[in-house]
Amino acid sequence: MKKNLLITFIAFVLGILSAIWGIKSCNKDKQSEDSRVIAYQINKMNKMVVAEQSLSEIYTHTSKKGIPGLESLYSADKKVTLLVNAKVQASYDLSKMEVELDSIGKKIVIKSIPPVDLKVFPDVDFFDMDQSVFNKFEKNDLNEIKKKSIAQVEKKIDREKLKSEAHQQLIQNLSDIYKIASIYGWQIEDKTIYATELKDLLY
Repeated sequence: MKKNLLITFIAFVLGILSAIWGIKSCNKDKQSEDSRVIAYQINKMNKMVVAEQSLSEIYTHTSKKGIPGLESLYSADKKVTLLVNAKVQASYDLSKMEVELDSIGKKIVIKSIPPVDLKVFPDVDFFDMDQSVFNKFEKNDLNEIKKKSIAQVEKKIDREKLKSEAHQQLIQNLSDIYKIASIYGWQIEDKTIYATELKDLLY
């Protein structure tokens, strides 16, 4: 009789331990699955966030060359007109974003975001050229004029507006990470300069 009770007690204890182990195992599997899903969702956002502007400008360069002392009587003129089209991009490369997942603590740690990168992609066409036999354009002249035409277009870029548009897209992408954390009951530890802005926006 005592032997049967002992066996029953041992079986009962083993049953409880087995149930506890099963629950812990399920929790670990759930945490692991959540971590994989969250990592996948964040990885989908590892793209280039880009805001663009397009500019077009006609640039004209004129040069005169005369005989010393007789400039009022004769001068050999040359003139070139260029069409400059430029695409300007302000971008954040989110593939360089540093994010760490703590599956045990159920926490997403945003460590750093790459700075905004502003690039200009010019396309220059020589639209019209008029030159004299005595005053011709040399290759170096045309290269220098081309540089000046690009610089002229760059002065008209609204950099602040472009960066602002890229910033808004960045905040939208980062807010998605906060939403993912909320869905799975995880916490966000944001160590970037955008933390306050995102919290004010979402909470």
